[in-house]
Amino acid sequence: MTTAPDELLPAPAAVVEGLLRPDGIQAYRQPVVRVSDSAVVGHEVLSRATQFPAMSPADWLAAADDLGLRAEVELACLEAAAALGEPPDRALLFVNVSPDVLVGEEFSQVAARLPRHVIEVTEHHAVEGYEPLREALSRLRGSGSLVAVDDVGAGYASMAHVLQLNPSFIKIDRSLVQGIDNDPGRRALVEALQAFAAAVGALTIAEGVETEDELRALRDIGVDLAQGYLLARPAPAWADVTAEARRVLVPQSPPAEAIDQETLEVELAAARTAAAACDVVGRFLARHGGLLPSVYLERGGILRCHSRRGQWLVLDGLRPGVGITGAAYATGTEIVVRDVSDDRRYRIAVPGVCAEIAIPLRVDGRVVGALNVDAVTPLHDEHVRLARRCAGLLEERLATLGSHGRVSTVLHDVAALAPALSLAGSAPDLCHALLRAAAELTGFESACLWHIERRPGAPEPGAPPQASRAEVVRRRATAATGPAGPTLTRLAPDDVAALAELVEDLSSCYSGGTDLSLDVPPAQALRTNGARGAVIVPIRDGWRMTDLLVLTSAETAYVAPDAVDGLELLCLQAGSRLAALRRVAELEELVHRDALTGVGNRGLWQMVVGDTPGGRAFGRDAGPGQPMWVAVADVDRFKAVNDGHGHLIGDEVLRRVAETFAGLPGWSVFRLGGDEFALFGPADDDGGWPRALGAAVDEAQTVLGEYGVAVSVGAARTTRERLALDHALADSALFRRKRAGGAGLTVAAPHSGATPVVGTDG
Repeated sequence: MTTAPDELLPAPAAVVEGLLRPDGIQAYRQPVVRVSDSAVVGHEVLSRATQFPAMSPADWLAAADDLGLRAEVELACLEAAAALGEPPDRALLFVNVSPDVLVGEEFSQVAARLPRHVIEVTEHHAVEGYEPLREALSRLRGSGSLVAVDDVGAGYASMAHVLQLNPSFIKIDRSLVQGIDNDPGRRALVEALQAFAAAVGALTIAEGVETEDELRALRDIGVDLAQGYLLARPAPAWADVTAEARRVLVPQSPPAEAIDQETLEVELAAARTAAAACDVVGRFLARHGGLLPSVYLERGGILRCHSRRGQWLVLDGLRPGVGITGAAYATGTEIVVRDVSDDRRYRIAVPGVCAEIAIPLRVDGRVVGALNVDAVTPLHDEHVRLARRCAGLLEERLATLGSHGRVSTVLHDVAALAPALSLAGSAPDLCHALLRAAAELTGFESACLWHIERRPGAPEPGAPPQASRAEVVRRRATAATGPAGPTLTRLAPDDVAALAELVEDLSSCYSGGTDLSLDVPPAQALRTNGARGAVIVPIRDGWRMTDLLVLTSAETAYVAPDAVDGLELLCLQAGSRLAALRRVAELEELVHRDALTGVGNRGLWQMVVGDTPGGRAFGRDAGPGQPMWVAVADVDRFKAVNDGHGHLIGDEVLRRVAETFAGLPGWSVFRLGGDEFALFGPADDDGGWPRALGAAVDEAQTVLGEYGVAVSVGAARTTRERLALDHALADSALFRRKRAGGAGLTVAAPHSGATPVVGTDG
């Protein structure tokens, strides 16, 4: 923008005074546009001085600098941005902040009032020390902020600066964009920046796009997002993309019949692996406006994703027949869907798709995979012919490459981690071992495992998962780890259900390497809780999903596909092992439960007091040396019930006693035989008196009164380590209660001889 001559500029004090008045700053917006399909993913807020509209922001920020009030003016700009509210369609709000303001507490307060936003870190001088800036950005990311580095390629925004800040977006300075269509030097620099961004999991934004040729060049390079006058000028209202830009990005006319076959063949000939050949075809198709290609090859009976362009989520491990891609592979026939909203097979991996093509890939007469093309524009016959020709060239190259490939080093990692799963002696131990192994394998720091319980009627062994889906009864978190572990356990049941549904027919689903990856339902629930990246893996016993594993990272959205492959192998091992351990636990439950009352039996009690492996889980919530209560209970005059009312009534009495004591929070109850029970639970002393137990004894007297009986209880204060010893003290206290007339509670003095009778009256 051209500024006025110095002699016409108002005094700095008058400028800043005007800016800091209510409504002194007007917030303009300029769309940030996705190059693959022209969708508006965000709006950058550009501030204008209400009182001096012809004055450039650079001039009035310099005036604020001279007066030592730059921070106040920047905060006023941010307040104006916050007042805009949420942009249409949940788009992101991009706001500019200097490092000095960003590290201040005032900015954190303003950021909390912003809708979903991206902090563009701007610089008017070099950053002296990065540690405070990195710490501030880490806190803000934890609250949901995303980060962009502005003006990369100009000024202070060097590659070292970008590496220090680990941004989600890299904004390519307009000086590199202008004339890129006919400047090989600029093109080479932007290509290098695009490759760098892809390697670090960031999205690129080209600034200052003003001509259609510049936009075409950026699209061909693979730049992710763009903004500039060609796409939309800054405006005081939410703007849309211009017709000129749409004509470039999503042409309504079909593509030319002839493709640059020679170039494609040369690039395919240079590919040395099947994955590289798939990526060549994907990159080529992505240059045609509105097409988002992906290539899947079969491995181990499932379809693995070897290349993708534009999809935010990676839907990996497709089973034959699942989705439009899996259906094309399974049937060996091409599928063209003109409107995906009418096809139940469609699986969403990026918003805005309206059509899809899936073409099976054949080598030596055998179907080896599928080429999939999502379209965000109406599908023309020429699109289909283009996809067919690319599929044919890919088939030719795959036939010459064969199936040879490298052995991933991740297999060695899996081999090192697998024994821990095999050695786990219980389902809880295995769950925690799996989380530790998964975190080590992927580098993601947080994880949660949910057990999925279903009604009877699960698929028969060998049946495909879609053949019969049993109704899910309950999903409960069984293990969690890492900083976000507690947050994951509190995910809403509907969100967990949606994540499980997402991978019902997949072997995994994971973030595509950018901070927009999780903006696709249902992964948005993870993004809302602070995750930048995620891996979602079903755990199965045969075909039936029994558990759901979710790993998240607040630091990165990228996970190596090899690591996901290894994780799937670990989960495959864990699935059958978990099922076996749970079946063993169910059998042990049957063996150690009293059939009449449902509480533990004498055998289980002996395992508890003997501290054998099967009984160690009881009472371990309390730490070493933590006080507890142990008690022994006996029904007074029980024989008279059986003799006078019959054994059915006697059984009912025993069930009522067990139910009363089992209702004590944190207590474990065991029937030792006949009408005698043992129980222990947390200490809740009131002058040496177990309040909860005393209340339960009173309740039992009321419950049993209608049968003409009562209950006597002896209790002793103990710890988990002294449970066996102090059980004898409680038994002695019970004997004294019986001699005193029964019907009440007697508490033994810990580790002493004679104990006075203390208790409720019968």
